[in-house]
Amino acid sequence: MSAPVEHSARTRAIIIAVTLVVGIAIACVPLVAALRDDSADDVGGASPSVGSDATSAPTPAGPIEVANEVYCPESTGEATVSPQAELKDVRLPCLTEGNGHRGNGETGGNSEDGADSLAERLAGKPAVVNVWAWWCAPCREELPVIQQLAADHPEWNVVGVHLDAKGQAGADMLRDLGVDSLPSFQDSNHTFDSAANLPKVVPLTVVYNPDGTRAKLYAQTFHSAEEMEKAVQEAL
Repeated sequence: MSAPVEHSARTRAIIIAVTLVVGIAIACVPLVAALRDDSADDVGGASPSVGSDATSAPTPAGPIEVANEVYCPESTGEATVSPQAELKDVRLPCLTEGNGHRGNGETGGNSEDGADSLAERLAGKPAVVNVWAWWCAPCREELPVIQQLAADHPEWNVVGVHLDAKGQAGADMLRDLGVDSLPSFQDSNHTFDSAANLPKVVPLTVVYNPDGTRAKLYAQTFHSAEEMEKAVQEAL
């Protein structure tokens, strides 16, 4: 009878071992999932490409707070906008006005749906539009350059477009960089880049003629105001 008893004991030991392994594996599933989520967040935050990981995060509730209230350009009602202007149907709230503006595109001011389009607001002057996002490392280098270009050329409409649903994160980035005089619009839903058919990367700089037609697109990072000034002048 010793052989059957030994066999039964071995079977029980195997069953117990398998049960323990299965239990440990099940217990580890939530931990593995959490680690994968954290890894995906880190990659999305460092990537210069515009993708779902970087732009689909939940938008925090509440009005956007800005360190320095900077108004975006308003239409004079006198400039002519070309029928070919690619921004003639694009309406965005102004990120740098802060206060009543929310990260999901809602506004408490005068930049709500039904207001003037970006083509109308930028018309009458050559326009330089820099597209950026709070998670974009090259944008951190370029935004002070854009601000300097705007200061050097008041005859141009130099503005930014923050391309991400997290409007407050964009406002915080401008504060951290000391970029406190550059007007930027808030684009939570990819309205601007869809209308302009832009590449899915940031930063981008688009130069527009005074009638709203595109002069040139630059998919690059500018390292000085002088470099950017030369590029804009060549485009115009």
